[in-house]
Amino acid sequence: MNALLLAYVASCVIGVAYGAHAPLIPVFVKQELAATYFDIGIIGMANYVPYMFAPALVGLLLDKLNKASILSFGISIAMFSVFMLSFTNNVTDVMIVRAITGIAHAFLWPSAIAIVTTGVSEEKRVQAVSRFTMAWVGGYMIGPLIGAFIFELVGFRQLFEYSAIMMMGALAAAIALIKYVRGTPVEKYPINAVFTVFRANPRLSTLIMYYSASFGIVLTIFPAYLKENAINEFMIGILFFIFGLSRLFTLPFTHKFAKYEMTSIFLATEAIAFAMLISYMITVFGSFSSSLILFGFAFSLYFPITLGIVTKHVPKQSVGATIGAYETMFGIGWAVGPIISGIAADIYGSNIPYISMFIMGIIFPLFILKSSYRQRNPNSQDL
Repeated sequence: MNALLLAYVASCVIGVAYGAHAPLIPVFVKQELAATYFDIGIIGMANYVPYMFAPALVGLLLDKLNKASILSFGISIAMFSVFMLSFTNNVTDVMIVRAITGIAHAFLWPSAIAIVTTGVSEEKRVQAVSRFTMAWVGGYMIGPLIGAFIFELVGFRQLFEYSAIMMMGALAAAIALIKYVRGTPVEKYPINAVFTVFRANPRLSTLIMYYSASFGIVLTIFPAYLKENAINEFMIGILFFIFGLSRLFTLPFTHKFAKYEMTSIFLATEAIAFAMLISYMITVFGSFSSSLILFGFAFSLYFPITLGIVTKHVPKQSVGATIGAYETMFGIGWAVGPIISGIAADIYGSNIPYISMFIMGIIFPLFILKSSYRQRNPNSQDL
């Protein structure tokens, strides 16, 4: 069994385990712990705050240590944190546990991406990341169905325990990977040099933040919004299965979209925006299905293509650090999106985050296009 296959197995199994329980966490805290949307946003922020800084540090380790060892460590922490969800009794408990999950994710996701892109040419990186993500998404697509079935039998808390047990398969694959993956001692590569990639392209950074904030909202706030609109736990599992299916169908073609980098990113941004608009205007199962299909399409384009852009022309020995920096930027949007949306939902209504994200999804690309036009035509005047 080769290294890539082991990485795909680990990714798929983790995807199943995450998909089985993660969509129901907002429902769990709202229904059993009487959480408000603000509380749900805080929990989402607690999960993603570690992702605002930890991936950058992990990225530096990836260029020096055995990447599979770091992956194994991350999966172990994830197993512990998901299992501990079953013992939470209040919002604070859930915040602490989800923060630990965020730390775990900061170790396991960048290390896994670094493993599958090591030794791959720049032209093949988008395809390699797409295939790895397909394994994750395939698991995350099946996971909600399994989770919904387990929930019907045993309830929330045992569902969390079973999800943690599922991860043992991923841990076994990651441990087996250690003998295939070697650390690569490199010269010191300052993290500031990595962030120049993003400073050099603030427009792309803005869109990555929009994408990650939207992703955070879908994962943390959206399930509670579905429940509020009379979608039960089993049907929420069906909806997230549809979300995964959309991602799975899109990912094999991502490398074709990558030929038109920024055009594809703009297209994905508009897909997110209109998915938000549909979620705001029509609150029935069919419209939510349409929204999640659009979300799945857009999110599947965004990650491989933007990662390919920021790692382009980066020295081989610094790819890990660059991936870590990218994931840190992603984490900022992931943390900010849920907390702001949670506050807005409590103050102005549960549907307000979606119309707000629609407006931003329309404004940001127009602003960026206008700015780009001015740079190319410095002597032009506005009409």
